[in-house]
Amino acid sequence: MTSDSDQDSDFYGDADTVTQLEERVDDFDLEKGWKSQQVFSKLRSEPKPGKMDSASRLHNMYQGVPGAWQAPECLDAFLARYPPSTTRRTSGIDWIRIWNPFLPPPEPQLSAVLRQGGGERLDILSKFILASKTSGKTPFQIDREIAKERDDAVNDLRHLAAMTKVLMGKWMLFPEPQDVDEAWRKVARATVNNELGIAAKVAPINDPHERQRLICVYTKDFRDTADIARVLGKLRSLELIRAGGKQIYYKSDAWTDLGIYGGNDWQIPASMHSSNEFFSYITRHGIH
Repeated sequence: MTSDSDQDSDFYGDADTVTQLEERVDDFDLEKGWKSQQVFSKLRSEPKPGKMDSASRLHNMYQGVPGAWQAPECLDAFLARYPPSTTRRTSGIDWIRIWNPFLPPPEPQLSAVLRQGGGERLDILSKFILASKTSGKTPFQIDREIAKERDDAVNDLRHLAAMTKVLMGKWMLFPEPQDVDEAWRKVARATVNNELGIAAKVAPINDPHERQRLICVYTKDFRDTADIARVLGKLRSLELIRAGGKQIYYKSDAWTDLGIYGGNDWQIPASMHSSNEFFSYITRHGIH
């Protein structure tokens, strides 16, 4: 993705720009890309008291998706069907997935609008960076101006992600291959019992020589700091991470949609949070 920006970006300061963007959001087909909601009468695993959603309805956004848990399937049967240590990636199974059946699905995401509007904002940032580097100003002035414009761009992108409902984010775990089955079993069981986040997934084998595997543990809203911290605390109680140990990172789906990865040209951090940062938050707020 190309990217750049003008010195006086009016991406959110100009009323006409806001109006045009909101019209694009209103005109977008909300139905595309979303599967119909599934409701089930029972599950093999029961939630903890008070964890059922207010409508007392159960959901599975992954019902019918290959490689996903299918309610009311026994969880152990699902884990036996798709052990990540031996399940290979195919055209039909790109991830092994599980949905938290006690949380309602999120609102429809306007990902196409995010990618278009976000791409435009990143283009503005890229142009600003290029213009600054050839402005003849001192390195200190250039770095300061670029940092400010980058911060403004990040705030704009976060606002756009909220407008387009692309709010989910994930803690990313990287177990070694010999540990992936046990780590996934813990994550899957805690997810289906409403003890972690809204969903989780693990990567099947793509390369038999992989040194690490990826597990993503999703939260519903990257703006909800308390919930992000709660999920991290649960991962610690499951002994999947520990304070002071190897860090893990939290990344928003919006950043993934926009192609914001490590080492990007805009120098925007690919992750929003680190586990060590959040362990301090957990301690201060007494989150368990």
